[in-house]
Amino acid sequence: MEITNTIFEPLLKKNNFKKKEFAHYSKIPYDNVVEWKKKEYVPPYAMVILKDMIYRKKLDEETEKLLKRNLQPIVNQNHNLTKTEENRLKSLFCGTNFTIDDILKGIKNKNKKVMKKLEKIYKNYN
Repeated sequence: MEITNTIFEPLLKKNNFKKKEFAHYSKIPYDNVVEWKKKEYVPPYAMVILKDMIYRKKLDEETEKLLKRNLQPIVNQNHNLTKTEENRLKSLFCGTNFTIDDILKGIKNKNKKVMKKLEKIYKNYN
């Protein structure tokens, strides 16, 4: 089956891709991609690459949606703390990679790093 530019270009436009993006993704020189229109011929491998590009774009979008859905419950977890208490904990551990969940687990399990940080803070307040 011969692939013409009448198939290739509408597919690019339908999926919001530009020829430059395609050239960059496929590592085909941009000049070659532009010449396909003049020749009215598109190599079969270009369609395979374009299908892959479209598929990966859809996968990226789905993954992004899933991550957004999955991150929201983690951020909004309820630890029976008031907003003020959460903010105080965040400010005490500012500059560290500890989340509120990590801090509370550390206190519960008497984690050395968390306890040291709390002791330092406690000494500074007294």
